[in-house]
Amino acid sequence: MHGDWNRRRANFEKVDAGPKGALIAFRDNSFAHPERLVTFIRQHGQAAKVRPDMKVVFFQEWKTPEERLIGTTEILRQLAVLAESKKAA
Repeated sequence: MHGDWNRRRANFEKVDAGPKGALIAFRDNSFAHPERLVTFIRQHGQAAKVRPDMKVVFFQEWKTPEERLIGTTEILRQLAVLAESKKAA
């Protein structure tokens, strides 16, 4: 399954998406390339932050379940690419 492959590649433990954005938890609070994750979050400015419990929140207004699915899938895809061993673009 494509989704399982991405989840394992990026070490996703839990993903919650709602009308105001997405919350992503990483297994063992670990990401393959933390420096890439920090850069990714900084690039999103006020639209993303790391909570004290080490979960990452992406703030986005999604009006429909379809928008949530598309938006969350895109965030997860980007994070999976960052987690790959080759140098990020």
